[in-house]
This record gives sequence, structure tokens and C-alpha cells, in this order.
Amino acid sequence: MKEEKDLIRILIAEDERPFRVLLSEELEGENRLVKAVADGLEALELLKKEDFDLLITDLKMPQMGGIELLKEAKKLRPELLVIVITGYASLETAISALKEGAYDYIRKPFSLEELKVSVNNACTRILLERENKRLLEDLKRAYRRLKEEISEKKTSGPRSLLDELERLARLRREGFLDEKEFEAIKQILIERANYVR
Repeated sequence: MKEEKDLIRILIAEDERPFRVLLSEELEGENRLVKAVADGLEALELLKKEDFDLLITDLKMPQMGGIELLKEAKKLRPELLVIVITGYASLETAISALKEGAYDYIRKPFSLEELKVSVNNACTRILLERENKRLLEDLKRAYRRLKEEISEKKTSGPRSLLDELERLARLRREGFLDEKEFEAIKQILIERANYVR
């Protein structure tokens, strides 16, 4: 199994046992942990106890349907991605699911490949969002260190300042800094260079 940071936790809510087992087996993978339950209430209880990254839910289930589960799941975990699958597709239910924050909506009958593509795309998005959060935390730490250096009056030569400005420009180009953040950090670097002189 891969490191915890790469593990994707998937919850399946599907009332038809053979289909639930099939989905679990097909979606389980090296960096995926899959749990499956028979209805929306069970899924909601599990969501209260455990962290999941992706929820795959049937639209029509006893006790609690997919749309209601989607609403409640999003209240508990707003970042959760949800794929709604249904054999009772209509434009109205599709719009309702997407309006409530579903990541995708798939109509039965569908091929397993169609579902796998949607799940793979969702997993890629989850991993990218995790990586973005890590990079943002790294950037915040670097920014705090920079502020500490300035307040402690640490000196640095012109070459390291140039390196820092180039690195800052690269972060801006790659989309990790917006224009306002870029200008603020650049100003601190310039002030520090003037202060050192």
C-alpha cells in the first residue's frame, strides 16, 4: 500500500448487493481503500466516523436516497467528491444532483470503464488538491521564515536575493501565487535588500 498521503478513501452506497460487491472489487486498488454500505443512512453514519475522499451513491435507495445523502454528506464534509449513479435518470435529477454539489452523474446502464474514468478523474483531482495544499503550506512556511529573517536583521548577498526573486517569479508563473501575494512578497524582498545595504 502507498503512503497515507496518496491513499484515496472511497465509500460506496448501493442497495443492490451484487452491484455493490462488483463496484468494490473493481475500484479497489493499490492506493485506494474502498468501503461499501447498503443504504444512505449507513453511509452517513460512516461519514461521521471516518474520513472519505470520494462517495459513490445510488440515487434510489431505501431509508435515504442519493440526493439526500449528497446534501447531508456535503454538510459534514464540504470537500468530499460525490458521484451519483442511477437507473432512474432524468434531466431534473441530474440538475438537482449537480446543484447540490455532485462531482459527476452517471446513468445506468453504464460500462464499468465509464465509471472507472469518472473515479480516476476524481482521484486525480483529490491528489492534485492535496499536493496544492502541501505546496501552499510550504509557501506559507517559507514566507514566515522570510519575515523572521527580516525581523532578525539577517543579511544575505545580492546573489541569494536574485535567486529568491527568480523563485518567486516561477511560483507566480506556475499559479501558486496570485498577483497580490506575488507583489507583497516581492516588496518584502526588495525592502530587505535595501535594508541590508
